Amino acid sequence: MKRNNKLKLAAVLIASGVIATPIAAAQAGQGGHGGPGEWSMFGGDHHGGKFDGDRGDHRKGGKFDRENRERAVPLTPAEARILIDAMLLKTGTIDLKTGDALMAEEPGKIDVLVVNAQGGVVEVVKFDAKTGRMDRDERHDLRKLLPRPDKAERYNRKFTADQMNLLASAMVIRFGNGELKLGGLAETPRGTYTATVTNQAGDIVREMELSSVTGRPIS
Repeated sequence: MKRNNKLKLAAVLIASGVIATPIAAAQAGQGGHGGPGEWSMFGGDHHGGKFDGDRGDHRKGGKFDRENRERAVPLTPAEARILIDAMLLKTGTIDLKTGDALMAEEPGKIDVLVVNAQGGVVEVVKFDAKTGRMDRDERHDLRKLLPRPDKAERYNRKFTADQMNLLASAMVIRFGNGELKLGGLAETPRGTYTATVTNQAGDIVREMELSSVTGRPIS
């Protein structure tokens, strides 16, 4: 086959997704951020495994779509508050904080108040207790209030033990389906943290190492 024809064929295959570009392949191998994604903590990943969002019933709108899938145990107001606390921490938001979290008047919904330094309510974030997810429109509105992440600064910070405990707890709440909890967290000699995830009976189901810089799993 002539070189020009080979190049044309390769371009068609890349465009159709049959073969990946070198950059896409590298990102897939690193979990997108230099390590496994949060989904992979619990035996799956949003790019593959039991939480595959690309095909079959797991695709957008399917019965196992992550946004529609119900938790085994509904989200509680306290857990919803932790999720907002973790979001504000990871984005470096210092002029906003989490206020009260309570069951909303609408059945099955949770309201979490986001307040300013003076205690004034600037946003009411609504969660669906059954799915554990934030309302899509309100998530968009909340993100507009948060500072834009500084990629350079992101790797210059280091989370404290209390902050790592918050981030790890939020991660388990998001992906543990209400069936798992954070069992323990300990700092390692090299400055990372080892987290233990247990079921509600206290049996260890997963141990993982977390970066104190990103708060994400590295093993």
